[in-house]
Amino acid sequence: MGMNDGKVIEVWQAAPIRAMTAFVVPDGCRDVIVTRNTLGNVDVHVSPLFDTTLAIEVLPNQHLTGYRLQAGTLLDEAALLSALAEDEHNVEEKIATFASSNANVYEALSCMREHGGTVASIAAELGVSERTLQRHVQQHSGKSPLFWLRLARIRQSALALVTGNTPNKTASLSVCDIAFEFGFSDQAHFCREIKHWFGVTPEQLKTRQDLIEQLYQAGY
Repeated sequence: MGMNDGKVIEVWQAAPIRAMTAFVVPDGCRDVIVTRNTLGNVDVHVSPLFDTTLAIEVLPNQHLTGYRLQAGTLLDEAALLSALAEDEHNVEEKIATFASSNANVYEALSCMREHGGTVASIAAELGVSERTLQRHVQQHSGKSPLFWLRLARIRQSALALVTGNTPNKTASLSVCDIAFEFGFSDQAHFCREIKHWFGVTPEQLKTRQDLIEQLYQAGY
């Protein structure tokens, strides 16, 4: 799958010309971000996994290059940052050296994203105990199965909300209908989850193009 073995799923760039606040939605992926200023100084950091939209203060006259890692990728962050401090070039090669993934956990994450449901139903689908699923996913992805199930459902339901269609292309313009389609207990539960993950109400989300665009980007 290439020199990074599929661990880098997207490379993005940004060069803001003015100071601004950027809102970053949870996508289940960590990003290795290389920032260069006009003086040639370089700073590298790795974004965390988070479960609510973050407000990031962006400075002007910088060039940012981000390497988005596949969901579930484990990273020896200290070793990577040390290597990049010595030489900031060949970032993807260095990521390949210090990143790893677990095939069983990747299968579990794929199953959760595709089928949804509960931790118990996913464990049964995979033929393992809930305890085993919990332990392996937490150990190899840094988050619990419940985190991944909630993230997959909220991203899919948010996309249905802003497009007006469910995954099977059935028109579903009602917030209540979307809540039912994605297994939320009721409309209020769906609205709380949207607010928790995106920091806005469902109606506000429909008008936030900056958030909507991120739902279409590579992620979990």
